[in-house]
Amino acid sequence: MCGFAGGFSPDKRFENMPLTTEHLELLRHRGPDGQGFYADDHAMLGFRRLAIIDLAGGAQPIYSEDEQIVVVVNGEIYNHHELRQQLQERHRFRSRVDGEVLVHLYEERGIDFVKELRGMFAFALYDRKARRLVLGRDRAGQKPLYYKWDQGTLRFASEIKPLLRDGHAPVSRAAVADYLRFGYVPAPRTIFEGIHKLPAGTLLVAESGAAPRLVPYWRLGFTHDDGQMPRPLEVEQWSEALRSTLHEAVRIRLESEVPMGFLLSGGVDSASVFALGAPGLETHRARAFTIGFKGSAIDESPAAAEVARRYEADHRVIHLEREQARTLDDILHQVEEPVSTDALLPTAAVFDAVARAGVTTVLSGEGSDELFAGYRKFAVATQDPELEGASPLDRYLRHEEFVFSRRERAALLGEDLDDGRFDELDREARELDPLSQMLLIETRLRLPDRINLRLDRTSMARSIEARAPFMDHRVMEFAAKIPHAVRTGPDFTKRVLRRAMRDFLPDVVLSAKKAPFHAPDTWFTGADRDESLLGASAVAEAGLVDAAAVQALRARARAGSRSAQERVFSLYVLHAWYHAFHRVERRAVAA
Repeated sequence: MCGFAGGFSPDKRFENMPLTTEHLELLRHRGPDGQGFYADDHAMLGFRRLAIIDLAGGAQPIYSEDEQIVVVVNGEIYNHHELRQQLQERHRFRSRVDGEVLVHLYEERGIDFVKELRGMFAFALYDRKARRLVLGRDRAGQKPLYYKWDQGTLRFASEIKPLLRDGHAPVSRAAVADYLRFGYVPAPRTIFEGIHKLPAGTLLVAESGAAPRLVPYWRLGFTHDDGQMPRPLEVEQWSEALRSTLHEAVRIRLESEVPMGFLLSGGVDSASVFALGAPGLETHRARAFTIGFKGSAIDESPAAAEVARRYEADHRVIHLEREQARTLDDILHQVEEPVSTDALLPTAAVFDAVARAGVTTVLSGEGSDELFAGYRKFAVATQDPELEGASPLDRYLRHEEFVFSRRERAALLGEDLDDGRFDELDREARELDPLSQMLLIETRLRLPDRINLRLDRTSMARSIEARAPFMDHRVMEFAAKIPHAVRTGPDFTKRVLRRAMRDFLPDVVLSAKKAPFHAPDTWFTGADRDESLLGASAVAEAGLVDAAAVQALRARARAGSRSAQERVFSLYVLHAWYHAFHRVERRAVAA
């Protein structure tokens, strides 16, 4: 796990260096264990390393035998042993590091090599002979990659900060509209004009004589579900196959030469990963980390403790209190883009505890809710008679938290900025049943650009690698095929996963309802804090949305409207981000 940055000028030599040690230093938290550089007249690659595998010999950049192919890679290639066996008769390997398979696969298969990879990754590969640069991002979008193309030069980095260091980038009004619509900014946009995020499951190819082109190589698909009730034997077969597929995904994520742990809530997702993985740790007792909320009905730590006891784990519970909400500004600076979720604080807090324990790698249950319809919105939206005939995207968003209707967005922005960029996704979803529609949109948009944004930034800010077996592409492809009657059951309780794990988890977990992993949004708001960020003068100074529309919404929230309170929280996050990240980075550029 690490971070990288670089530049590429295919048609002319660099006039100004696109990468310096200062740019790379901005990624030190992603890779505190070392750095490396490659440079010629047309390309520069810089790398910061977090050592996980081959601690002594895994330096990057990585080169082919003739040094014509150069690569930097962030993440883990979980099938590198298998790929190495296929390649080693024809290629000479210089290290045991997993990323070295990329250069040799590319030599044999060109850009299609990415289809052979099983893992979470982002990479930059430079072909000196062809003068080609290839950027790539894993299928689920677990690892980030940003880029900008300006006057014939491509700049790229694992985070946004290095791309801002050479000059101020204005906030994109279209991206603000996206944020208000979804609660995050879906790829390829970012919140900044001219800076893009590479979509999940996509390559960017830059060559001489043309602008960079995007090449999708994987998309998770769903088929129309006819609603047929399965036979009992069929449910059992699906459950056993799911457990086997998930177990294998967990097993290949246990390779590490540094201390490993598990994020463990009282829910079935993380408990499943823990139960399948803890017995596979050969060198040490399993370590588990749980967040609890003092005085809250959503505290699952007692159930997590029962799971930990069953597997004799070293279990640490971190209880959060309202006073810790003041750290949200720091977390938003780490996340770099506004994301309207109240899970930022607990996620950051659990990684703080992991770091204090000296653990470098953890396994997480993230991704399960998106595959098995674990959120309440799936049940509500698919059963809402008012949504009969609604477009798939309208159905999906109607019961989403922290988002604004089209009319509300127009009032906040002074105009309707919907540009139709999701029309193709909407058309694809129209061929599906309502639940498949929602799962398709959830895995295409929210999983890579909200869930994984939060998971990557909060972990890597503390130099921790977070691995998510549910986001293994084989698990995802298998889950997409499961009939909905098997997947959810009539009460939307992840029927197939609970049945698969019934011999591995206690009843307190198997019978529990889905509990949200978040701090209460009321922790972050209060009269003083609200006014400093959302008062009329503060909103006008930021210039992101209309101040009068914000004050009207705040009045409805104070009158007790829960939906208005959710939207106020979303605006609170947007303006907290503006002060914590945008203004701070703008001053850094000016300095």
